[in-house]
Amino acid sequence: MIMEITLSVCKSTHMKQILMLFMFCSTAMTGAQNNKTVEPSQGGTLHSYFTALEKESVSTLTLKGKIDARDFAFMRDELPMLATLNLQLASITAYTGTSGTSPGEQRTYPANEIPAYAFYNPVLQTYKPSLETVTLPVTASSIGTQAFYFCWNLGPVNLPNNLKKIGDYAFYGCYALSSFSVLSSHTRFSTDANGILYNKNKDTLFLCPNAKTGTIALPATVRHIEQSAFENCYNLSAIALPTSLQSTGTYAFANCAGIAGNLQLPASLTSLGDGTFYGCYNLTGTISLPASLTSIGSFCFFESYSVQAFNVHASNSRFSSIDGMLYSKNADTLFICPPAKPGTIQLPSGLKLIGSHAFYGCSELTGTLSIPAATDYIGYYAFNGCNAIQAYEAAAGNNWFSAENGILLSKNRDRLLACPTSFAGIVTLPDGIVSIDPGAFSNCTSINGALVLPASLSWIGEYAFYNCPGLAGFEAHADNPWFSTIEGVLLNKAGDTLYICPWSMQGDYNLPSGIRHIGAAAFSGCTNISSFNSGPGLNSVDYAAFSGCANLQSVTLPATVNRIGNSAFYACSRLNRFSIAQAQPPLIGYYTFELANQPAAQLIVPTGSMQNYRSAPYWKNFATISEQTFNTHLGATPTNTLKIRSFHNNLHISGLTTGNALEIRTTDGRLLLRRDPSASELQLPFQAKGIFIVTNGQNSRKIVL
Repeated sequence: MIMEITLSVCKSTHMKQILMLFMFCSTAMTGAQNNKTVEPSQGGTLHSYFTALEKESVSTLTLKGKIDARDFAFMRDELPMLATLNLQLASITAYTGTSGTSPGEQRTYPANEIPAYAFYNPVLQTYKPSLETVTLPVTASSIGTQAFYFCWNLGPVNLPNNLKKIGDYAFYGCYALSSFSVLSSHTRFSTDANGILYNKNKDTLFLCPNAKTGTIALPATVRHIEQSAFENCYNLSAIALPTSLQSTGTYAFANCAGIAGNLQLPASLTSLGDGTFYGCYNLTGTISLPASLTSIGSFCFFESYSVQAFNVHASNSRFSSIDGMLYSKNADTLFICPPAKPGTIQLPSGLKLIGSHAFYGCSELTGTLSIPAATDYIGYYAFNGCNAIQAYEAAAGNNWFSAENGILLSKNRDRLLACPTSFAGIVTLPDGIVSIDPGAFSNCTSINGALVLPASLSWIGEYAFYNCPGLAGFEAHADNPWFSTIEGVLLNKAGDTLYICPWSMQGDYNLPSGIRHIGAAAFSGCTNISSFNSGPGLNSVDYAAFSGCANLQSVTLPATVNRIGNSAFYACSRLNRFSIAQAQPPLIGYYTFELANQPAAQLIVPTGSMQNYRSAPYWKNFATISEQTFNTHLGATPTNTLKIRSFHNNLHISGLTTGNALEIRTTDGRLLLRRDPSASELQLPFQAKGIFIVTNGQNSRKIVL
């Protein structure tokens, strides 16, 4: 019995030992996967200390040895879970080569510097949202440009005593950053109770942390506020500017919620940098400018849509205000009309120059806007967003501008500047016109019919026809050496670049053969297109090409596509199928598929290339990635070849099979039209409206007209 008891105790003890050993091993394994301490003896070798499993799982990393820019590139690009980084005892050594944080670029990275782009890849446009905590090396003397760019989960940062320099936009987009801290013995920087970063004597304010909340009163010592210092501080409720302030850097308060109500600028202020109060949506009153102010940068108050008036001190030698609008001292130049200004206006008779964006977003101006006789210059986008103006006119004695049917033109009618958004009907461009300004017809929702482009027209500005849903299409004069058209779509003369698809286009769009490039915003806002299928040879899709195509569900791109621009498919909210025959994923940016239903959409790629896309930035965000064999000529092997486009009471149908009748029926089966196609494409008149079923052999499509 005693032996049995002893044996039992021994077994029990042995089992406990095994269990404890198992728990220890499990803990050790977990620690190996999530926490790691490395002391490299040489810079550029950090990668060799990691297994494949550790690369994917390490979230806390402590470095004590020598590292250089190559190791930062490794941490940035190959440690996706890295959240806590302790570099306190690490030593950053110099490195010269192409394998640093600027991929492929031959450059020298100084010793003791957190390198430029340390946690932002400028080539792949990838960020480090996993990074939450960083402890900087005690020996660090500088932080490079955009080092922590859009590390939006990064928390408070303590700056070491040796730090002397912080590069441009080093902490830009760090929305969770709540404070900076430095020792009182620091010789270059200081902070206040709010965690705002200054130089030592607090006469220059460098940066307010984006996560800062509440009301802030700046010290009376501050004379200069650096670029982007308060940019994107969405959580501030108010900022009291110091009476000592003399100048601001570019975009110092852009998109800052704390600039609110009326704004009284300090009497000591002499200079406002470009975009200083850009997008200050809480500015809802009057902006008062002091006598001392001598310089206002471009876009200084741009997109601050609720500003009601400007009031310039009478003693100011450079600027003046008349009826709430901002002018030069002698009122010969109009800089800004406050966007919230209502009603009709009368411009000074001596006005010579109306600046770019001068009336941008002035949506409450009404009536007729008359250009004085003295005005000889009007900048681009001067009247963009003036959606309630009924007409433009030019004074009889003006030698530079004229108006026709309320549309503003140059005197010799070679430049079209602006069409009032109330214009209804068909637009006829004057013979001899050479250029159409950017945004000239934007938001002209009542124009209709096809727009004929004269032979003389050589340039159309961006967004010239944005939000013109009634515009049926474009027709280029046969002798125009710059433009051509196919079924209402605007192309360059060579026919290899697509510039504008009219918003009236609907249904399936099959890109005509020969087109190599789709221009910026070419299909932007075409909400009636349900699918896009590219022709063979397409090489590039430019910036915002399909942005806002809210009903676009299917996209097919060929193997020749090698460039897709940022925001190309932004806000394509119903996208459910994206097919691309290119085996190597084109480089795309963060916004390429932003708000484009990626979490629910299917990505179809060539057989054997799935892993390429699963590991490619932003492509891997598709919910489902599958493979299929692609037709080398057209892209995805079609399961339904029938493609239909509606244009100006006509249907263009492609993908037809000869020998099978083409039929169009109502949803209850009533036959409306029957044809026997002799070719794969057919265009026919069809004016009926409603929902119809189109069939050709085994292929069928439902269309909504």
